[in-house]
Amino acid sequence: MMPMEPAVREILCKSALTKSGITDYALNPYVGCAHNCVYCYASFMARFSRHDRPWGQWVDVKVNAPEALAEDLRRARRRAQADSKSLEVIMSSVTDPYQPLERKYRITRTCLEVFAGELPGRRVGLFLTRDHRGSPHPDVSVLTKSDLVLRDIDVLQSIPSVEVGLSITSVDDAISRLYEPIASPATKRLAALRELSRAGLKTWAFISPVLPYHSDSENAMLGILRAIRDTGASRVMVDRFNPYPASVSRFLRVAPPEAARALREYTHNQAEYLDRLRDTVLECASKLEVAVRVLF
Repeated sequence: MMPMEPAVREILCKSALTKSGITDYALNPYVGCAHNCVYCYASFMARFSRHDRPWGQWVDVKVNAPEALAEDLRRARRRAQADSKSLEVIMSSVTDPYQPLERKYRITRTCLEVFAGELPGRRVGLFLTRDHRGSPHPDVSVLTKSDLVLRDIDVLQSIPSVEVGLSITSVDDAISRLYEPIASPATKRLAALRELSRAGLKTWAFISPVLPYHSDSENAMLGILRAIRDTGASRVMVDRFNPYPASVSRFLRVAPPEAARALREYTHNQAEYLDRLRDTVLECASKLEVAVRVLF
């Protein structure tokens, strides 16, 4: 059965940057995400939408996000300069900036052009940038599950401080198709990391979530970390499966019996499972000499 096309709505945003618990600001060019990953923690946002479809089957496109970003950046940079602080932006925290609609709308690319256009004297699209000598350039971190990011290597290379991360939950395309049906297959994400690194960009990987049964054993984690290391990625961040009821329900709907049993065991004894998983990740990272940060 072919996947259902998402319901699409074009909207205007009052601002593009939002305060983030991950870094200073998050930039989400879209609301909703058509990658439809079964474990997605951001599904809670569905309750705030006016869509009658479930999470993963609708997307709101912030068509004015680049214009809003240009204004937000000017204000944020002034505040950062006054406080003698750096300015960090993650793109994105509750959507994927390179989900399929980005091929048509190019909102993410235009936002990246705004970041690149913050260089003095540069003109990017409709934005005539000003000379901000002495004010901080934002550190931009891009996170995606799509190899569409390769389209924008030229723009990424022109941003003063940028890194690109790919979410990697497995090295097996069959597993990524099962749990991340619309995202790029695992092998394409790893290939994208390698190509971005070869293009001179700083890259990183996010193993999130660690999939119960599929990715939490020593052999599986060694395989994932080794594959990431071989792309040239500079660092790896690892996070657990967040057992929100909706995420658990969607996971159990598609998981094979062994994975379903592993998830139930995890949810029934989370502390023990996470202690064991933390040890596994750190031991594997040590064996492979990979820089890893565990987030749980």
